[in-house]
Amino acid sequence: MRDFVRAACAVVSIAACVAACTSCTHQVQTAQFPIPVPAVNVAMAREVKGAADAGEGDLDLRRLRQRLAANAKDLDARLALARYYAERNLPDLALEHYRLAAVQFPDSVPVTLALAKSLREMGEPSEALKTLREFADRQPRGSWEVLSLEGILDDEQGRLAEAEKSHRAALALAPDQSALHNNLGYNLLSQKKTDAAVAELRRATELEPKSEIAHNNLATALARSGSGSQEALAEWTRSANPAQAHNNLAAVWIEQGRYREARAELATALGLQPNLSSALANLRLVSELDGKPATVAIKRRASLWARIFGRKSAPQSDAGSIDKSADKPVDKPADPEVIK
Repeated sequence: MRDFVRAACAVVSIAACVAACTSCTHQVQTAQFPIPVPAVNVAMAREVKGAADAGEGDLDLRRLRQRLAANAKDLDARLALARYYAERNLPDLALEHYRLAAVQFPDSVPVTLALAKSLREMGEPSEALKTLREFADRQPRGSWEVLSLEGILDDEQGRLAEAEKSHRAALALAPDQSALHNNLGYNLLSQKKTDAAVAELRRATELEPKSEIAHNNLATALARSGSGSQEALAEWTRSANPAQAHNNLAAVWIEQGRYREARAELATALGLQPNLSSALANLRLVSELDGKPATVAIKRRASLWARIFGRKSAPQSDAGSIDKSADKPVDKPADPEVIK
């Protein structure tokens, strides 16, 4: 259905950061012996030169290199050097150091996580999952951090049933981790298992009351449940102002095709904050979906003078003029919590 597809933004989304790597396609030849050099080697040579230039005069980098020269199995130095290159936009060199560390320390949880995250950031989720699963095969007792990241990667690839198994396995090892309950709740919400999602997200907020991510996800789950709209508003206002909270609820109503209710929430949101861009975008969208004008009757608050002297000013309507270019409801998104 067109309006359901276009109104699917209220689901909290997983944002995966992918670093695009371009490679030179020219072949480098010597004057006497025309030996082609693979493009990946050319790119690596450039990164090595860039790393050398970037590290010229860097005492910290020099110390790390000296430590590795003295002891190639200095894990702390190896990981610190990988982070150094990653922070300077040299991901291939960082990845090579993570790979070397994984060869030397195959049963290290920090190394496995660092390598998998590096592969994920470089747009290689399949290789990242392979790294995590190979670790799990070697470690029968498992690691909740590794299982959690495996679940997140499966979520990102749309393998929700497999991801649920990993999230539950992680929770079996660390039942008091708020982030794990949040991630399972997010997964269940994505599978439309709303009641189960609410239970997990409630537990996440109980364990970590300050987690904005968990509160936002719980609010979305409550709104989708159909019977918790007021509680959903209360959850959203923990991390957003009241206008944004009403706009978020409107986004859920748009997603469900409840346009009249959505307009009522948008009127409240714009009454509190007339220039709220996300609410104006949602009003534009609901107009396109229900075929009615992109206007709502906004009751402005009484002026300060009227409130002081007890006079009530007449309600004023404000119908903002907006264009027709929005294509999805806008809310305040919450992401799954990636274990660092």
